[in-house]
Parts: sequence; C-alpha cells; structure tokens
Amino acid sequence: MSRQTAVAGEAAAGSSRGYRLDPFALPVRSFSSPGILTFTLDRDRAVVRRPVAGREATFAVPVRAYVGVAVRIEPTGQDGEVRVVVELMHDDPALTLPLVVAEEPEDAAADWIAWGRALNLPLLVVERDGTVRAPVERIGGLTVSKPLTRRNRALFRGRRSRYVRRRKTGRGDRLERLEGREIIART
Repeated sequence: MSRQTAVAGEAAAGSSRGYRLDPFALPVRSFSSPGILTFTLDRDRAVVRRPVAGREATFAVPVRAYVGVAVRIEPTGQDGEVRVVVELMHDDPALTLPLVVAEEPEDAAADWIAWGRALNLPLLVVERDGTVRAPVERIGGLTVSKPLTRRNRALFRGRRSRYVRRRKTGRGDRLERLEGREIIART
C-alpha cells in the first residue's frame, strides 16, 4: 500500500495539513492547476515546470545545486497561530520548492529533518527578517560540534594494565646470589 500525499492546494487524507510531500516515497510529484509551479523531485534532481512569459518552461536542476532544506514560520494573523513551511531552498527564489505546509510545528519539524536526510542537504532556518542560518555547523558532509572531553585516566594510574594483569605475579622469595671468578680470556 502506498502513502497518500497531498496535491497542491488540497489537504492530505486524515490530516490537518495543507500540503505535504512524503520524503520516504521518492520520487514525489507536485501537481497543481495550469499556470502554477509543478515539479518532480527525486534524490538526484528536480524537474521544475513553471510559467515564463505565457509559456511553460521546464528546468532540470540537480539536487546538489540547492542550498538546503529550509524551515520558515509565518504567523497566520490569528491568535498566536502559525503556519510552518518546509522548502527546498535554491539561490534563485523561482526554483525554491515547497515540500510541507503545516499548522503543527512538531509534524513539520519531523518532515524537515527527514527531507534533510533523504536529500543529504543541510538543514536551514529562515528568520523573520529573511536571513538564513544553519542551526548546526557543518564542514562538507560532516556535522561539527564541540569536542568531547577525554576520559580521565588518573583513576587507573595506580593499577596494573590489563596485559600485566594476565601474567602471573612474581614471587617474593629471596634470590640466590652466585659468586665465582670470571673465566673469560683477555689479551
């Protein structure tokens, strides 16, 4: 049985979401009425169809050309209610693709992380003033964090190492002393 995904402008079945594409069911397609953005997205590329000068233009954009998976929180104008938008962000705003539009921040956060992992792109946050920042530092594909402290080995300094512990302990008997004269010929 396949998962149901929403078509642009319609709610997903059994959900209060306005729009959702499933990150676990790649490739995904977003269909909408003619004259509006439509796209197909898989792990390697996005095929974007959008109206340009009265005609429909098609762009094939590799996924690595996208900046990352961004989350944006917009107030809806009602008492503290917000709308959370997760999108595949590109330097060209015309190629930015919406992935999830939700009323519940928890659900959108789970999808945001899942999309980042599925496409192997960094997670981004769009602030209210429009600035974009990464909540986690990265170098290439590695996540950078504060280094962990090393273990304190002072506790083990007075103990024997595990290799020495495997040996038999020495005996405390008195050693014999050998006496005699040296029998080496010297010239």
